[in-house]
Amino acid sequence: MNLRKSIAGVAAALVLLAGCDSTNPFAATLPTIADSFTIFALTGTPPAYPSGLNTVGRVATRVDGNANFDIAFDINSEGKAVVYPVKLIVSSIGGDRPVGLRKVAVAFDSLDSAPTGTYPTDSAVVAGPGEVLVVEANRGTTGDLCAFNISPNIYTKVVIDTIDPATRTIAIRTVLDPNCGFRSFLDGIPGK
Repeated sequence: MNLRKSIAGVAAALVLLAGCDSTNPFAATLPTIADSFTIFALTGTPPAYPSGLNTVGRVATRVDGNANFDIAFDINSEGKAVVYPVKLIVSSIGGDRPVGLRKVAVAFDSLDSAPTGTYPTDSAVVAGPGEVLVVEANRGTTGDLCAFNISPNIYTKVVIDTIDPATRTIAIRTVLDPNCGFRSFLDGIPGK
């Protein structure tokens, strides 16, 4: 009897919600956001310097055991940037939040959306100036941004602008689509 009442209650609520609002609950609501950052290399700089990027928070951050970053940056002996997903740098007590990286052979300004397919979470990407990567950050854990969305991923495109081995800095530009599951990097609120 209680099961029937519960099912009837849920059905009635859905009918009321459908009748009261005709908007699409799965539509994007936030515009894409472009940013620029200067990131310090993991090695050869003080640990308090920002060597990581929290893509969703849109902030360069220090890399520590709290794992408040999605990707971390270093400079290798060839003067190229090495970009690491969070799980290759720290292992958090509550489990690893999957963050995948994918290098793409498209100019930054021409990349209109994040490609579909696999975003490896277990390997670093080496990139030089002008090279582009896309970050897939899973934000579907309890209390996170996409906890109640069908797709838990947030996408960001990143281009390495300059690498300065002398100052151990990497200048990057990003475009973030802050809508859960949306892949657009075009200006404005994504349509799909």
